[in-house]
Amino acid sequence: MKFRFAAAVAAFALAACASADQHAAAPAAPPVAPAFAYPPLSPEALLAHVNVLASDEFEGRAPGTEGERRTIEYLTRTFAAAGLQPGVTLPDGTRSWTQETQLVSAQLTNTPTLTISGRDGARAYQYATQFSAWTRRLDATVDIANAPLVFVGYGINAPELGWNDYAGVDMHGKIAVILINDPDFETGDDRGFGGRAMTYYGRWTYKFEEAGRQGAAGAIIIHETAGAAYPWAVIQSATGSPRWDIVREDRGASRAGFEGWMNNDVAMETFRRAHLDLNELKARAQRRGFRAVRMNLNGSLHLETDAQVRTTSNVIGVLPGRSHPNETVIYSAHWDHLGHCPPVDGDDICNGALDNATGTSALIELARRFSAQGQPERSVAFIALTSEEQGLLGALYYSQHPVFAPRDTVAAINMDGINNFGPTRDFEIVGYGKSEMDDLLVEALGAQGRRVAPDSSPEAGYFYRSDHLHFAQIGIPVLYTSSGIDMVDGGEARGRALSDAYTANNYHKPSDEVTPDWNMTGGAQDLEALYAVGRRLADGEEWPQWRANAEFRAAREASGR
Repeated sequence: MKFRFAAAVAAFALAACASADQHAAAPAAPPVAPAFAYPPLSPEALLAHVNVLASDEFEGRAPGTEGERRTIEYLTRTFAAAGLQPGVTLPDGTRSWTQETQLVSAQLTNTPTLTISGRDGARAYQYATQFSAWTRRLDATVDIANAPLVFVGYGINAPELGWNDYAGVDMHGKIAVILINDPDFETGDDRGFGGRAMTYYGRWTYKFEEAGRQGAAGAIIIHETAGAAYPWAVIQSATGSPRWDIVREDRGASRAGFEGWMNNDVAMETFRRAHLDLNELKARAQRRGFRAVRMNLNGSLHLETDAQVRTTSNVIGVLPGRSHPNETVIYSAHWDHLGHCPPVDGDDICNGALDNATGTSALIELARRFSAQGQPERSVAFIALTSEEQGLLGALYYSQHPVFAPRDTVAAINMDGINNFGPTRDFEIVGYGKSEMDDLLVEALGAQGRRVAPDSSPEAGYFYRSDHLHFAQIGIPVLYTSSGIDMVDGGEARGRALSDAYTANNYHKPSDEVTPDWNMTGGAQDLEALYAVGRRLADGEEWPQWRANAEFRAAREASGR
């Protein structure tokens, strides 16, 4: 961790030190749980915001809808009441709460059928239940007719690892059939991809991007629940929603003609028809030197899409720093969810209570806490990001148009789902070991008598699945956490059971709603720790750094920090 100089953190530390002499002798680290009279973060206040944001009136908070308008209005009102100032400076010098974000909304207007043909004839597969597909090209129609299917393993081109699943094959006019996750996932052997811990190469976003770079006419990923870390129902829930992307100068021409998923049953049938053993090919694809396999099957797909450029918004409030206002600590959470989605028992609103009305609520209450505690030395920004559910697009836009200079951004703390199960003895760091931000949270939890838990599911790649990823890619050290598992009431067994039940039954479904059994006391305790980390940085002189093995370290070093 870099320091401009070894200094104590003024009033924050004095409140807990036994004497001024002791404080002056301390080299740096201030207490992280000061005994101020200010009351702790309120579970009731957190839940009150969630009840508003996840109400049917907000229609699932989809970008570009009435739900977005209501969300932005609520955030600007509550940010202002919390003592924040508008965070965006417009070209005319006026201030705004919103960073307008130009995105493309592509709404499928037909119900497509995927047809796969071979020597045994043609078989048609049903949209949503057996496959999903969309396009990121700004074309009214996409016609793929009898395009050869090519199995490209994990669809990875990583020159620094000597790995290229596309070696020796021209993908123009062909459909790439791709495995989810990365080559180390099933075996745990580290062939350069971190063992069972997913790398960015395992993410579906990367796989579609690479297929486009290779010139593929289409790209379809084989869904497996373990490798994707969510069931097919999650894919299905998004089939009726618009697909969003940033505005690209080439109108999406660099992307594959279509992108999509097929369920595992369709995949197994397709490989049998090709007289190929999917499991054997998967094992081959896990070894260096794999070469793509032509499947002697052809795919056809017709998409009709209404693509429009729309404006959505990141909402940004700031508490200006007193002595170093150009240095900024960021708290972020995405405000959006899926809006209307395939109905379950007549309910077609995906309210997104846990995901991520809880994180949005946390932004509001943390802002209120910072304001009440007194003006920090550095600025603290609270960024409610749009379009996370559509591929982290609000964060991507911010990274390309940063409001606060990345070089002068001390760190970012991202919140995506706050514990609603009850108090835990632990607090999980997703991507544990990547930066010195871990050490700050260890101290904060120690003051609570709690402990850090390393990433429990590194193979799921959760670190690459939320907005902080784009902050990291421009070099900003990030802290991203997940609810602890070791519950005070029921231990790890109960914690895992509740977490698994949410993923299986509620994640990205209309049932992600507030229920009578919600208990935000654990979430409030977690946020106390995140507040302590942010307050320490905001009142201090520290510059957390990436660890030597972190893939984002080079970007930070290039900035001069």
